[in-house]
Amino acid sequence: MTNLLVLRFSAMGDVALMTPALIAIAAKYSNIQLTVVTRGNFAPFFYNIPNLNVLGINLKKYKGILGLFRMYRDIAKLGPFGNVIDLHGSVRSRFIAFLFRSQGVPYSKIIKGRREKQKQTRRYHKKLNQLPHTVERYLNVFRKAGYDAPVRKGPWLNVDGESKIYARDFFKSVGIDKKEGQWFGFAPFAGHALKEWSFEKCKRLVEVLLDEFPECNVFLFGGKDEAKELEILRNNQTRAHIVQGGNLGIRGELGIMDRLDVMIGMDSSNVHIAALLKKPVIGIYGTTHPLSGFGPFAQEDSGVLQVDLPCRPCSIYGNTKCWRGDHACMELIDPLDVVRRIRLIQNVNTLW
Repeated sequence: MTNLLVLRFSAMGDVALMTPALIAIAAKYSNIQLTVVTRGNFAPFFYNIPNLNVLGINLKKYKGILGLFRMYRDIAKLGPFGNVIDLHGSVRSRFIAFLFRSQGVPYSKIIKGRREKQKQTRRYHKKLNQLPHTVERYLNVFRKAGYDAPVRKGPWLNVDGESKIYARDFFKSVGIDKKEGQWFGFAPFAGHALKEWSFEKCKRLVEVLLDEFPECNVFLFGGKDEAKELEILRNNQTRAHIVQGGNLGIRGELGIMDRLDVMIGMDSSNVHIAALLKKPVIGIYGTTHPLSGFGPFAQEDSGVLQVDLPCRPCSIYGNTKCWRGDHACMELIDPLDVVRRIRLIQNVNTLW
């Protein structure tokens, strides 16, 4: 059985997006073993994928050049490998791949399309053609290694029994015994501030959801660092609940997301993960654009809420400054637009 070494260490959403590609490869090639090396806390994403093992690592234990050599030796213990599949293209993954190549192991790496993305994000004379989705870029790496497979129908993330137990305990802790009405998730934060709505709009959205859908529950997703902001958004509403990832972990969040009717958020990992669970999503996109290949998987149209402006996109990751100075790409989107999109999803049930 050929053993393929698959490398991707971060970020959370990009690691989760490996699952459609890995499922496709595992389904078509039953005679191969997939060894995925990533951060240990991302292991729940790969639950129930056939012939797949996860080596979860703590990157803090492998600092510097000597640390990378130690990582290589630890990974090599799981070999021999027939190919190295580098889905990250970082300095760390390229160095690990180089060491395996020096031992004669074939190597295929991701093509990120940086030049095409620069043409999309430059201020003037943009070229806004559709670029390959991240999942397609991952599949292209496998194709270069000689493994071609079509994407299968979702969901592409499987929720294990432990995740369901975490979710059940969480719902009991907030006084929910059974599901009634609609359940909306809302993740108001992102890795970069320019990808986020203003806090006032976030507050307004929670209020509007509770008013427009009288029997709904709203679950507010965030980390420990956003605890204060989440409490303000909840505003002591009995039908608003805080889902703090630092306390629940990825397993707990997956279990809760799996029960939602719609997930709302910025261009962030929460929206991408919910889409991989095949939950309807509404991603609020401003500085970034789904044409760059980062739309919610299989929901690049229905799952994106955006306005057309000639300055968009100004960034791939959101780590830039607004050229206009008024953040219009986000400010022109109103909380009521989210409500209208929810009703559209409810009425046009074509994906689920």
